[in-house]
Amino acid sequence: MTHGASPQTASEFGPTVWTAVTVRVAWTLMMRGARVTPPVLKDARDHALLTLGAGVAVDEAEHLAGPLTAEYLSRVAGNPIRRIRTETSDLDVVHEGWRRGLAPALDPVADAMLRLHFGDGMAVEAVSTTAAINKEQLDDAKERLRSLVRTMAEGAGVPAQGWPDAKVDQLLTRLANTAEPGCPQPMDVLSDRNRTHVDACPRCSRAVRLIRGGVIAPSDLIPAADSGGAVSTTTAAVILLHPDARRVQKKLTKALGQGAVRVAPDAWLMSSGELGAQGDSIRRLVSDGVVPRHHLRGAVVTGNGRWSGGTLLGPIAVDAIETARSRPWAEVDGMGELPPPRPAPPSPAKWWVTAGAMGVMAVIAGVGVMGPQEALPNVPIQANFIAVEDGWEVTFDADDLAVIDVVSLASGGLTIVHRDIRSARGQWATGDGSYRMYVPDESMAILASEHGLDDLPLLVEQAGSDPIPMQALEAAVRSVHPTVAWVGSPAITVPDIPTGESVSAPTLPEQ
Repeated sequence: MTHGASPQTASEFGPTVWTAVTVRVAWTLMMRGARVTPPVLKDARDHALLTLGAGVAVDEAEHLAGPLTAEYLSRVAGNPIRRIRTETSDLDVVHEGWRRGLAPALDPVADAMLRLHFGDGMAVEAVSTTAAINKEQLDDAKERLRSLVRTMAEGAGVPAQGWPDAKVDQLLTRLANTAEPGCPQPMDVLSDRNRTHVDACPRCSRAVRLIRGGVIAPSDLIPAADSGGAVSTTTAAVILLHPDARRVQKKLTKALGQGAVRVAPDAWLMSSGELGAQGDSIRRLVSDGVVPRHHLRGAVVTGNGRWSGGTLLGPIAVDAIETARSRPWAEVDGMGELPPPRPAPPSPAKWWVTAGAMGVMAVIAGVGVMGPQEALPNVPIQANFIAVEDGWEVTFDADDLAVIDVVSLASGGLTIVHRDIRSARGQWATGDGSYRMYVPDESMAILASEHGLDDLPLLVEQAGSDPIPMQALEAAVRSVHPTVAWVGSPAITVPDIPTGESVSAPTLPEQ
């Protein structure tokens, strides 16, 4: 089903659609225990009409108004927003003639089953209590109704004999809720001359019960001339957080401000104005390294919908979330590509060390400037290796945008254990910002680079023929890629190092 164009006034739906949707919305709200106040009725009806769109047929509108009202209640309750299934497919064969054809075959038990169970959604046990009918009789009537509607569908060319009971029950539910033709005008629905029709028509029968129960007024069934607020267009923004960064949900929620509504485990919905107002907060969160930029993305979408407090009505909420999921990570509509993190400030301890060692540095400076300068890694990495049975457990930390490669040496020679890992490193996350992995080989090394090493397989193959392959590979990497960070497991040269003892690996100096 498509949403269709957004009409300008509620009258464009047609009075019959307006009446049918209002009755079904109010009835669904009441049956689900919601207090049907005028604002609630208006919001729930607007949500259904906005989602249905102009030009919808009355039968389809009435059928879908029930599940759309249930979705409205779910949104108000703060549950995740999801697209509901609105296709009616082969159940569209139902029409009012079927209901009239079925009526002569119904005894009082089957009639109660059709009206109360399939029409009003009451459980069989509740029907038994309400109608004072034995449950076994109701179960038998249910099977007879299934058989009757299968035969009726076959007569219309629909192969319903092969349908499972659950699908036949859906057809019976659609049939039990299909209005009789010739419904009276809303203001005449209470007239005695229409009593026969009202008793046979689910829509009019519910309208009468709702009016007499004080749930709605007859005027609610007529679209007012100024009720165009039901059909609005708005612009909504969505921010999505990668599941690997869920540990910063609270910080992101605070940065987005009170105008952002969390509508899924990793999705925040807001107006486009709210997104613009919080743009600096989002950029600061990324540049400060609180949230890696490749763990955020967002979209701004215009479509059918309107805000009611903290609830966004209409299909635009789902459309915005689905659009955001199609955006690349690190990009938010209206903000462009998110900034890279700022370099971490130097530790104050380094200044004290520098001051204390100034005399020594003055002596070696002259020698240092005459010798070759060692290039510093672009993306430093820190790692701690623990020797465990048959391998190494390593805990490491590196820049969020660094590409990680892992190589190891075993009896079969050098091998690449992990290749070109960036966002996928979340599989090793410990929850405190660092990462931990296990490599079951005699030695290993972790490489961190800005863009990955295209020639790493070739370097591994060449080093594999060296008597000391891991050292040969390290020398080759440092020669060809001087700015790549390399940390390797320490050599165990004495046999009495117990398994599980922590051995810190030397790391390259930080940039």
